[in-house]
Amino acid sequence: YHSCARLRSTGVQCWGYNAYGQLGDGSTTQRTTPVTVSGLTNVLRVNAGIYHTCAVRADGTIWCWGYNYYGQLGDGTGTNRTTPVRVVNVPNFVDVAAGGYHTCGLRQDGTVWCWGYNNYGQLGTGNTSDSALPMPVPGLSGVVELSAGFNHTCARLSSGALRCWGYNGNGQ
Repeated sequence: YHSCARLRSTGVQCWGYNAYGQLGDGSTTQRTTPVTVSGLTNVLRVNAGIYHTCAVRADGTIWCWGYNYYGQLGDGTGTNRTTPVRVVNVPNFVDVAAGGYHTCGLRQDGTVWCWGYNNYGQLGTGNTSDSALPMPVPGLSGVVELSAGFNHTCARLSSGALRCWGYNGNGQ
């Protein structure tokens, strides 16, 4: 319901639906033109979920904002945020994938960490418990690319193999 873009200046602008602060400008006002995400600089990647957004900065940290009922912002709370907050405890990220109500990050060492809603196992932790903090996906390494759908997540390995987990009711 919203879109975001990384600028050449390495900032981020977002526009669209903003009931939960997913545009990151400190408000919940819907915007039909891009607004700058507050305080976010040196961004390498940005990815928008349903009602939340996350970005990877050049220092390897992930920052998220918007809807957080299931802990998909990774700050250890369930509090919605209208400006970016840092995902806690895990450094050295190179990419981020925001799903419906969950988020996964790819670390420099090729491991994947996920947090948020997990009713269908989309966090890859081997259970269906939600987590407001990043959890490693056990047994998964050598990841070079990551993508999150509404209730599933997929990773491409350096070998070219694909691994997916979570909801599979339509063969995803």
